[in-house]
Amino acid sequence: MKKYLCRTMLLAAALGCLVSGVALASCDNVPADHEHVYGVWQTDTAATCSENGLRHRDCLVCGYSEEADIPALGHDWDGGVETKAPSCSEEGERTESCRRCEETRTTAIPASPHDWDVPDVKLAASCINEGEALLTCLVCHTTQEVTLPKTDHLYKVESETPATCTENGKRVLKCTLCDKETEETLQKKGHRWKAGETDREPTCTEAGERNRTCLVCDTTEKETLDALGHSFAGEYTVDEYPTFDHEGSKSYHCTRCGAKNGETVIPKLQVGVPIDYEFRILRNNGEYFSDPAIVVTVYDGEEKVAESNRSTLQNGVFTVSLEPKTYTARVTKLPDGYSAEESYTVEAGDPRCDLRVTASPIAAVPDKTTRYSLGSVMYDFTLSASMTTDGNAYTLSDLLKTKKIVVLNFWATWCEPCKSEFPMINRVYQELKEEIALLAIDQSTSDSLQGVKQFAATYGLSFPMAFDLANRLQSMFGVSSIPTTVVIDGEGVVCEIHTGVFTSEEDLRSMLAPYLADNYWKAGERAPKAVRAKGVECILPDKRGLSD
Repeated sequence: MKKYLCRTMLLAAALGCLVSGVALASCDNVPADHEHVYGVWQTDTAATCSENGLRHRDCLVCGYSEEADIPALGHDWDGGVETKAPSCSEEGERTESCRRCEETRTTAIPASPHDWDVPDVKLAASCINEGEALLTCLVCHTTQEVTLPKTDHLYKVESETPATCTENGKRVLKCTLCDKETEETLQKKGHRWKAGETDREPTCTEAGERNRTCLVCDTTEKETLDALGHSFAGEYTVDEYPTFDHEGSKSYHCTRCGAKNGETVIPKLQVGVPIDYEFRILRNNGEYFSDPAIVVTVYDGEEKVAESNRSTLQNGVFTVSLEPKTYTARVTKLPDGYSAEESYTVEAGDPRCDLRVTASPIAAVPDKTTRYSLGSVMYDFTLSASMTTDGNAYTLSDLLKTKKIVVLNFWATWCEPCKSEFPMINRVYQELKEEIALLAIDQSTSDSLQGVKQFAATYGLSFPMAFDLANRLQSMFGVSSIPTTVVIDGEGVVCEIHTGVFTSEEDLRSMLAPYLADNYWKAGERAPKAVRAKGVECILPDKRGLSD
């Protein structure tokens, strides 16, 4: 306790002396074993990059001075400069300077690799011996000998046993240099069957059978044809319509054998109890014709009882709940080119009424804003005789009198994808020319009729080709890349727009086939749909010389 009080008193005295400006040089009354009370460090000699500095601090009580080193700072090297460039035979040098003391040092820059020239082969390598070559540096001209590894064997066929449909073959190979032999197995090919005569056609429920013969080895075997299974695709069929006295029935019919499935009772009609009538707008081929602008109006005698609008006419079907009666319906506001009958009748108990519409090329002249899309009816047009390669005029409506479809192909003589596609199109045209009309229309302003004729002769094309700007067909179809192929069906309706090269003849045939089928105009057949762009396309120049 006494020692603690002594220290406190001495510290207070020392501070008092400092405050009054009197230096406390010695303190004879301070015990010899007291603890020093130091002030802040004072620098005597500053440290440099390579040498320590010196500092001290004094006891505030007894004046005792303590010294200590200040560690050397170390050099602060800059990035340096290259004082000697490296080569492929010698190292380079870089000189760096210290930012504090201007001391310098030199460091080595690794030598660059040799830039070897093409090997100078002294001894060629083979499957027997290693080779030798001399490398020469293109920079320092140093040379180096290298060993070339042995090469693979240079085989040739010594003998061969061909593979058959059912057994593997064998090929013996022998090296022409070292006579080493090796064998390869030739995998059996399997039969390549050609269709034979059917002994028994398969049905929905029973398998069929036919003979087939291999095209390679003439092996013959019986092939089992799997039963087809029922096809209940499509809508239900009303087997018996209900009356006010009797129930009706409906079911799904197999499209192949007529078998029924899902037979359902249709309740008897009741006076005053509404039933749902379906008024279905159909094209001649059975395709639902969907256009929200069309209006279906239903009449009970002369009284209008229902009318469709954009929200109630869904996908070409107007459904309305009405009391069981006989009604008439009218279709108005059809798109240009389409026409309907004056009226349609639906009987009580038969609530589905097909409102069939037809189309034909429009005889009027299209305005400058006309644009075609899928489902559009074409304006009639004529390619004049003076602009076709065969000197004949072609009018759309006349072609549709004798052909099932008209195909338009937009192209140009400078289009490389068009050149690759035309021979394939020409072969398909030769097969189908009795059923289709094909017109290849060049609307590039950089071409001429003479150039088109020369193109047709060069590639041996047999279908008519034309150079035509007058009809603006390319503009109306919005063609921005070629080739583009358009299919127009027998009523003048645009049913396919294909952009790009056809990948194969089969690709083109499969696109045309539905519209050439005899049942295309029968109800229930597939509707036209777009074929997406395939293959390579050429982008047309921005300025095509087409009038707007």
